[in-house]
Amino acid sequence: MLMSNISQNKVFLAIISMLIGIVLVDFYSVIIKSLGNQYSTPQLAFFRNFFALLPVVFLLFITKDLSDIFKDISKKFLFLCFLRGISFVFMQIFFYIAVINMNFATAITLTFSSPIFIVVLSMLLLKERIGFFRWSAIFIGFSGVLIIMNPRSELFSFFSIFPLLAALCWAISNIVLKFIPDDISSVKINFYSLNFSYLTSIIILLLTNDFSSVQGSIHWLLMILIGILGGVASILFSYAYRVISPSTLAPFEYLGIPSSFVLGWLFFNETPIEQLFPGVI
Repeated sequence: MLMSNISQNKVFLAIISMLIGIVLVDFYSVIIKSLGNQYSTPQLAFFRNFFALLPVVFLLFITKDLSDIFKDISKKFLFLCFLRGISFVFMQIFFYIAVINMNFATAITLTFSSPIFIVVLSMLLLKERIGFFRWSAIFIGFSGVLIIMNPRSELFSFFSIFPLLAALCWAISNIVLKFIPDDISSVKINFYSLNFSYLTSIIILLLTNDFSSVQGSIHWLLMILIGILGGVASILFSYAYRVISPSTLAPFEYLGIPSSFVLGWLFFNETPIEQLFPGVI
């Protein structure tokens, strides 16, 4: 009975962590969209990953894991963190392109098609058994994505592909977590993953040579806030996806849809009802 209560508490905490993380992502996406015309997506990804290290390092001090951060590091662990870091950078770039060039709520909604990819990858890579109801959910969810994209509509654009690419990269980054041993903390995983993301974003920024000077202290504060919000969200997601099976937890990501609609309306005066409905349902 006691073990059951502990398990239930972990599940509840994982779900709450997921929901808070989603809201944080929606808020930092508002900043990304507002800065998107002044700075390139590789530059935004660079600052996001650099300043995301702040909450991770802070947690390392709080949890006293800092002394163990370089201990018991296997090649497998480094490779998995590298794979997760690479996936995360490309997810960010695809996601930023979508958010900057599309209606906010539409871009977020298409990005939250990630549960579809997570369930499929869980079946293929984690050998999870997917029952009739989850297959039905995948089919219905994918139908909704197609309705929103509507390639035959005049509302369809080339940018509609980018949220789906972001969703796929996000799914891969979360599935990778299940291959990392349970005795390694989420903070430690995020420390190494973020460093690989940070280094990759530097390489992409240098290759694109698309860097603009940050315009004043307000923009610097926003860049730092992007990193902090994104870093905290990453830690929360990592914890949640390690406690609960990805295919089970993924549907809770859909909270990001109504919150993105509200934020898009409040900050950008966007109400893309015609494009979102009925597919968003």
